[in-house]
Amino acid sequence: MSIVLINLVLLACSEKPAVPATPSMGSSPEQTVGVNDRLAWDQSAADAAELGTFHYAIYVDGTRSVLPDVSCATVSTAGTFACSSRLPSMSPGRHLLELAAFVTVDGSVLESAKSQGLQVRFVGVVTPAPIQGAASPFGPAAAAVSRAAGDTQSSFVAEGLEQVSDLAFTPDGRLFIADRTGRVRVMRGGALLPQPALEVRLEPGGIGDAAGTPDGAGAVLALAVDPQFDRTHFVYVLSTARSRRRTLAFVLARYREAADTLADRVVLLDDVPAASPDPAGALRFGPDAKLYVAFDAGGDARLPGDLASPNGKVLRLNAEPYHSPRGLGWETESGIMWVVDAAAGGDAHVNAVDVGSINGRKRGVTKATVALPPPDEPSALAVFHDSVLIASVQGEPLVRGRIDPNDRTRLMKTEALRQNENDAVQALAVAPDGAVYFATARAIGRLSLQ
Repeated sequence: MSIVLINLVLLACSEKPAVPATPSMGSSPEQTVGVNDRLAWDQSAADAAELGTFHYAIYVDGTRSVLPDVSCATVSTAGTFACSSRLPSMSPGRHLLELAAFVTVDGSVLESAKSQGLQVRFVGVVTPAPIQGAASPFGPAAAAVSRAAGDTQSSFVAEGLEQVSDLAFTPDGRLFIADRTGRVRVMRGGALLPQPALEVRLEPGGIGDAAGTPDGAGAVLALAVDPQFDRTHFVYVLSTARSRRRTLAFVLARYREAADTLADRVVLLDDVPAASPDPAGALRFGPDAKLYVAFDAGGDARLPGDLASPNGKVLRLNAEPYHSPRGLGWETESGIMWVVDAAAGGDAHVNAVDVGSINGRKRGVTKATVALPPPDEPSALAVFHDSVLIASVQGEPLVRGRIDPNDRTRLMKTEALRQNENDAVQALAVAPDGAVYFATARAIGRLSLQ
């Protein structure tokens, strides 16, 4: 009996400690991740006690480090436990992530094989240098992209449109629709009216069929309805025309609405250089009932830094450079203005701007900037309750960013809406009943958000 016991002890001592099973991160296409995202995987283990002995190594483009902040479920499903961790430190851009589990026995590391690689694009926080004269440096802001958008339903309410560029609701529920062909259409009671409310090409001084017209002329880019529309019936239109120098220029004009048409034009601002052939601008009323207008850089990289030029700026604010502003919106509780901008080199950002009064004059200070994941090319922005909605003609067509209740200049996370749709979203508007309307180039849709 003693000989048998000795043999059993020797056999047990000769067994090598088990190497953990390889973690499973599954397979998926490239994902865009941010600083608040977590890495998730499934880990095989005999039980929770064995799982507790495991540690994890992450390989970022082949460079190994130990994963921080690992959390695993205490109950397994078919022998595997769901685990997650904070992302390792990464520079913005594309990276290959591989994961391995390991145990340490008598000072030796026993590590599993690497998991299948996961391609990610890491979106860092943009904190550019403060502009001279700004009250304070830019603060941090962060966005994390998830794909859980189960509280979203959308449906199209109008089709057969052309190159929609902006949407604006009147208090009576009519929807005014701008398009780059130079027309403003009206949707009343869910039906698109056959006759346009406005054709800017036919306006006095319009381009008509004149020779030598620059590319991009005769387009309607943005609309804004007067907050006192019930009394004034004013609608403001940002369009493009040929300048006195026969180059492309912005025209900001006020119209009076009557019987679903826009007439009695009053030009408020013109001859502002516009980028040809794809001009970009935005137009909205702020919570102070003042009109805010944003112009692109006019095709000249020097103009955003020129305080004498309206290009590359949001008017009524300090001279914060904007390369190609695409949308404006205000968050009611804080009064923060959100601006989406397609910057030079294809980089796109969302800026949180605090608008206040300094020495009796309206001024704005950019408090935070969020980088949008490439290849996004933003087209519009709207604020909906506690969220910032960002439309894009490339990348994710529609993204919802949740505003941090503890810091109204920060987006806690973003989630992609309309995941299974491929149409680019050109414009956004919030209806009087609280529904969100979006426009593709040829159709209008209604989005139910919670």
